[in-house]
Amino acid sequence: MPGMSEKAQKSGAKKFVRKPKAARQREIVEATVDLIGKYGWQGTTVSRIAQAAGISRGALYQHFPDREAVLEAALDLWHERSSGWMAVSTNPDAAQRLLEIGEAHSSWALSEYNTFVRPFFQLIASNRQTSLSRTITGHQQKDFRYLIGLVDEGKRQGGIHPDVDSGDVAWSLFLHAWGEDIARMMGVDQFISEGASNRIFERLLATYSTGTRTGREG
Repeated sequence: MPGMSEKAQKSGAKKFVRKPKAARQREIVEATVDLIGKYGWQGTTVSRIAQAAGISRGALYQHFPDREAVLEAALDLWHERSSGWMAVSTNPDAAQRLLEIGEAHSSWALSEYNTFVRPFFQLIASNRQTSLSRTITGHQQKDFRYLIGLVDEGKRQGGIHPDVDSGDVAWSLFLHAWGEDIARMMGVDQFISEGASNRIFERLLATYSTGTRTGREG
């Protein structure tokens, strides 16, 4: 372009767009979640995070004070996604909703294997009591309380026996999900694909049911 230096022409070819701080932070966090799935917790370094987000290390520190803070934020986003399988059913019958939630887990876990399932077990298997492990424990407790509330709703509706401990039912759903996750990590997908995991869960849930609302007919 006449009258413009080569340097200026090059700089004008790729104009920098300043984004709102919240939008940039979200990009950093989303990039971090993807990196955790690819490289694990230890391999998700500041350099990789900055490169994936398209910013410098210095710019990253303008948004987060350190690597731990980025990972903490990633865990929050991680939890938004990790609870997706619990929100798939809107069945007004709470007991039936618990069954549908359990059945939804296997397909959800397959799609989220590299972004949630494997990194989750890597973190808890590291046996390191860090702020990250405490954060993920807090998220799990939140999900646990949600399930307890759902069980209590089932009791009020009459689909779940009133004498059943609500925590026992919530733990049963967690154990079902973790069993499927571990089976998939071990490569024994037939436990899921052939329906064994769901059949076991159905029978377990039936022991908590009054026998009038939960389960399949036929």
